[in-house]
Amino acid sequence: MKHKKFSSGLFIFIFCLSCTGNGDLENKKLVLNDLEIAEKSELTIQKIIPLETTSENLMGTDIRVRFNRSTFYLMDENSKNVIHRFDREGGYRGAVAQVGDGPGYLKDLDDFFINSDGSVEVLSGIGDQATVFHISEAGEISTIFETDYLASSFTKLPSGEYLLYGSYNLPFTQHRLIKTDAQGNELSAFLENTYQNNLLPMTERNFFQNQTDLHLIESFQPYVYQFENDSLERVAQMDFGRYAIPDYFWEEDIMESFGKMSESGFANLHGVFEDEQLMLLSIHVQKPEGIFKELVFIDKSTDKVQKLSTNLNEDILYHYPIGIEDGEVMFLTYRSVMLDGLPQNILEKIQKEIPEQEFDYPVILKTKIQFDE
Repeated sequence: MKHKKFSSGLFIFIFCLSCTGNGDLENKKLVLNDLEIAEKSELTIQKIIPLETTSENLMGTDIRVRFNRSTFYLMDENSKNVIHRFDREGGYRGAVAQVGDGPGYLKDLDDFFINSDGSVEVLSGIGDQATVFHISEAGEISTIFETDYLASSFTKLPSGEYLLYGSYNLPFTQHRLIKTDAQGNELSAFLENTYQNNLLPMTERNFFQNQTDLHLIESFQPYVYQFENDSLERVAQMDFGRYAIPDYFWEEDIMESFGKMSESGFANLHGVFEDEQLMLLSIHVQKPEGIFKELVFIDKSTDKVQKLSTNLNEDILYHYPIGIEDGEVMFLTYRSVMLDGLPQNILEKIQKEIPEQEFDYPVILKTKIQFDE
């Protein structure tokens, strides 16, 4: 049986028709409507990294980014046909993996993981199977394992074992999360899948490795999980208020329930980023009037919590957080967005760092957030 896969963002678009430390957070519910509001002016730009762009590596704005101390790896969420590599100053270092026909190409690309030696592992789902491939720095592709578990995202554990996430796609995923050994043999399972209706499997980013902590989020759930010592624990829960997923969503046919839910609006966790000083929860909010983000910042030393609102239609300067490093929040944006979204006095200071080029290009911003006393 052949199954089509949709990214959660694309799935939403189609149906809408253009529409603290972990211990302190444990079992704590964050009420979105009650959080103190932060302003864009409370974020100050510390560093600007323009990404070298040519006709060979043009991308959109919704980009999956992973990085280490030497390299950024980017995959366009809408096309998912190539992983681009950039050095930490933004210089383009070529494609790591590409979808296509023939030797050296993949048939499909769903997710990727960066090994400590700089090699890349990718998840590729075809039909009712998923395959994890290894791609060496020289570009050589080898198969690590194949599995009948229809995974849409994955990550690799320090032990060499893997976590695979399969969403709500019965009967292929009896559990939404499984752990396998290095050969793909299932070792344990989590998050029993009790959803009985038809639901197109999501292809989204579910795993977020933050320093020593590995977090998991999933569509239509308000929980942030942490995976540690072969156990999955909730470390935070969002109360989305009027935008919480309604009970009828789980009971009715997806074609009916999703349409109704889109008319009233709903919220989804979209990302979890953390370092020793700061935690950031990225929340996608679908409203009748458009698509918004609520970025929830948590100062781990004081438990101070603030949220910053962005709007996909007209205010996307800080719409795409990609990580936290050394207490600095990193965002992916575009030169054109900076020209529209930054005050003139700031633009005058940074104009030389973002010169006009043949193509509009992505820019990584490293920022500091100022928490009010």
